Amino acid sequence: MDFDAVIFDLDGTLVDSLPTIRRGFDAVADALGLPRPDRAAAQGFVGGGVPEAMRRMLGWAGADPALHARAVTVMMDRYGEAPPEANRPYDGARETVAALAARMPVGLCTNKPAGPTRALLDALALGPFGAVVCGGDLAERKPHPAPLRETARRLGARRALYVGDSEIDHAAAAAAGMRFAFFEGGYLNAPLGAPEPVLRFGDWAALRASLGV
Repeated sequence: MDFDAVIFDLDGTLVDSLPTIRRGFDAVADALGLPRPDRAAAQGFVGGGVPEAMRRMLGWAGADPALHARAVTVMMDRYGEAPPEANRPYDGARETVAALAARMPVGLCTNKPAGPTRALLDALALGPFGAVVCGGDLAERKPHPAPLRETARRLGARRALYVGDSEIDHAAAAAAGMRFAFFEGGYLNAPLGAPEPVLRFGDWAALRASLGV
């Protein structure tokens, strides 16, 4: 496959972070007097960054949209309190990133806020990444193509491959004109649509085999 860099999503791709994120949703629900979401509902909130997650959660709960700013504040505070080591890397993800990083530029593009992202990368020894672009670093978040394009720019890449787990990742890659490898073990909430991913994989050993690392 002809590519000169690999860029990864984080939540649902490299790390099963939904249990930790759900604790943040529970904190928001308790603070605002809302019902706590179950796992299926919580998964439907993730992927677009904290502001979008709170919009989805308030809509799901039938709550007043005016509570959005308060919900974001509570969620961000909970993110800062959550131990990053409570997140679990998917089996083989850490080894795959390290193996690829030894051969070519590797980046991370996530809608997760910068503070929790960097704390998680340090705690779980994920990387090394030559470029990391997080939610809030730019004016736009995925599925807008700007974060992916900025990650590729920082890596000096012209033909990057993006690895993600959701329809948001797929849409961002398509908008950026970037090829997409789809991890089937993450947080997909809607069909991917066109174009078809260049790779689909269910475990990280399969991805390493496909990429020859």
